[in-house]
Amino acid sequence: MIGDLIKGFKNRLDDNISKSIKENDKKLSEISLNIELIEEITSHIDNDTQIILKEIIHDLISGLYSGLQALYRNAYISLRSGIELSLTYVYFLDHNYEYLFWKQDKYDVKWSVLENEEKGVLNEKYLALFCDDKFEKLFSLCRKIYRDCSQFVHGKYEYMYTVKHQVIDYDKDTLIEFLNMFYDLTNIIIALLLIRHSNLNLGIDETYKGIIEKNLKKLQLTNTLEKVKEYWK
Repeated sequence: MIGDLIKGFKNRLDDNISKSIKENDKKLSEISLNIELIEEITSHIDNDTQIILKEIIHDLISGLYSGLQALYRNAYISLRSGIELSLTYVYFLDHNYEYLFWKQDKYDVKWSVLENEEKGVLNEKYLALFCDDKFEKLFSLCRKIYRDCSQFVHGKYEYMYTVKHQVIDYDKDTLIEFLNMFYDLTNIIIALLLIRHSNLNLGIDETYKGIIEKNLKKLQLTNTLEKVKEYWK
């Protein structure tokens, strides 16, 4: 009985994936390139906390796979983990004491600390140590993604999948909304890595350079873009 149930469930999810890919090819191509770029940047970073970046990539792939299967709530939960870990990575780079305790499960990372305007990562004075830029749009988008994903994580009534859908089927509008947020998240991750590692000589190809330029301009991080470009020459 359970075998038949699982088989039927798998067939439905496989069908959802096929429809999701077929009808959203362009956006998925953009997302795929962003993930590749995050992997490329990560490969040039050599520090103990790099393991967090690898976990972020795992969250992204997991979330995308869930989204394509039409497991939308699960997908948003992965996105929230991605935004949290992205800021956690940057935070631990300059808070080694907390990082060491965190590795021993003696320190809990809190969003209220990460987003704190005085002592956290979403702190203009802090990020200006690496790139003198205007970070308002970046900060606003970080907070929006975390807030929206949290609605799914905490099971708010109107965000529960079964409230909107009676079965686990592909829904074009729901997936488009998810993919747009996913794309924004990958842009944030790229931006945070380039701000914090703005002097990193990536040696990347022209395709990735175009993605970086488009991304940083979209987030109005023009000074960061110019600083990063110095290491392309």
